[in-house]
Amino acid sequence: IYFDITFPIHDIELRQNSSHGIQHTPLSDADLDKPATDMNLTEMVIKFQCNPFEWDIDVSRSEGIRVRNVFEAIYAAFQVPLTSDEKDLIPHHRRATYEEACRLRCKLAAEPIVEQSQALKRVDMLLHETFFHGLTQSKSEGDWQLDV
Repeated sequence: IYFDITFPIHDIELRQNSSHGIQHTPLSDADLDKPATDMNLTEMVIKFQCNPFEWDIDVSRSEGIRVRNVFEAIYAAFQVPLTSDEKDLIPHHRRATYEEACRLRCKLAAEPIVEQSQALKRVDMLLHETFFHGLTQSKSEGDWQLDV
């Protein structure tokens, strides 16, 4: 699965090697509507830590959480503009690096002017580490950890 959390979930692809190179196939609605886990979870907490930031992503669906719900929640969580308190956590010597990540995101966005007006977002704090690598659960029934 190729999911750059900078972009909406309709951009998620399956990428597979073939004799003709890498095949890019959009993730189907059938795949997105599969249960997210083997258990029929109705609530999930996904933890994410990227010093000095730490965020929880809550996912819930009374009929059972689907893959779509997880990806939508992850995407939405990282589209949140930084609060002034979060901006204060950015080390002064790293600020220019995060601002450059913001400029690049805005340049690649479908609506660059709208993105620029929202300034620094959580996704910018990831710099170029924006690809979804999965979720891990440290113990049964516990919270999940987002790997990017």
